[in-house]
Amino acid sequence: MPWQSPKKKKSEWKTQPPLNERKDVEIAAHYVTERFPVISDTVSVGEVYSYIRQNTQNFQVIDYIYVVNNAKDLVGVLSMRDLFSHSDKTPVKTFMRKDVVTISPETREEVVARIALQHHLRGIPVVKGKKLVGVILTHEILHIINRSLHEKMLQFSGVHRAHLDYDDLTKVPILESISHRLPWLLIGLIGVLVAAGVINYFEALLDQYIILAFFIPAILYMSNALGIQNQTLLIRDLAVQGKELKMMNYVARTLIIGGIISAVIGVMVYGLILAIWNQPTPAGVIALAMSATLLISSATSISTTFIFRAVGQDPAMGSGPLATIISDVSSILVYFILVTILL
Repeated sequence: MPWQSPKKKKSEWKTQPPLNERKDVEIAAHYVTERFPVISDTVSVGEVYSYIRQNTQNFQVIDYIYVVNNAKDLVGVLSMRDLFSHSDKTPVKTFMRKDVVTISPETREEVVARIALQHHLRGIPVVKGKKLVGVILTHEILHIINRSLHEKMLQFSGVHRAHLDYDDLTKVPILESISHRLPWLLIGLIGVLVAAGVINYFEALLDQYIILAFFIPAILYMSNALGIQNQTLLIRDLAVQGKELKMMNYVARTLIIGGIISAVIGVMVYGLILAIWNQPTPAGVIALAMSATLLISSATSISTTFIFRAVGQDPAMGSGPLATIISDVSSILVYFILVTILL
């Protein structure tokens, strides 16, 4: 035959699996089909008609007919309308379109969709070098567009990861998920023991100023609450904005906001203690310690998240427990150091 007919047997032709059954669908190679008409650049319109009639059952679609040379390089494309516009004896190479829009197998799916929309294509040929290896058809392009729109909607709502690797709890084996999470909790347990040892070291000071013991849980809670709040916002913003997130500006704004919140809460704590217990000096020390620990917690929470992201770990998995224990131990140390110096 003077044209290139499909080489697979009918029993070997398989349609693409549903989109939700594929894994790691990100590049053009996952969407390629070989069930399309391919002809030689030496044939005529009449020979193309004959070829299509004999092989129609092997084609998934006949929107375009792709033209290759003897080396199987893609050299042109024509549509059924092009065929109907010429007589049977007209050579296809005299009217085929040579400016073919192509992509490589490694082209990312969002680029595939953009090219299809930009050039109004019902199918995109995939080439390796110059050789035609497959075509992405209309329904696959629609799948890609639908998938992209769905992801963007989730990203805008802040509930979808776009740029981070993470453990999908619905797919990761239970024991594997436990092995990823338990070590960080055990590190937290060690931190708790350290914090308990610090508190025990200052037992005599707590006996002298019993009001100080009342505010240890409050300081730990407030610092953890602010840290978790910062981490949640940061992980969400990393997922939504990815590389578009301006890190230095984000860190600066987070620390400024944390500083203002720390000052406001410190003033409120001082006023409440003074109003209820009427002890100005302990009130000032506790308020100052509260402000300092909140500011430290702000810095700790975002720095641990960035560290986990930099080493390729899921920030949601370990940065929380690690930041919590760092915040707890540092808060207690700062608290008692200030108390020791100022009281």
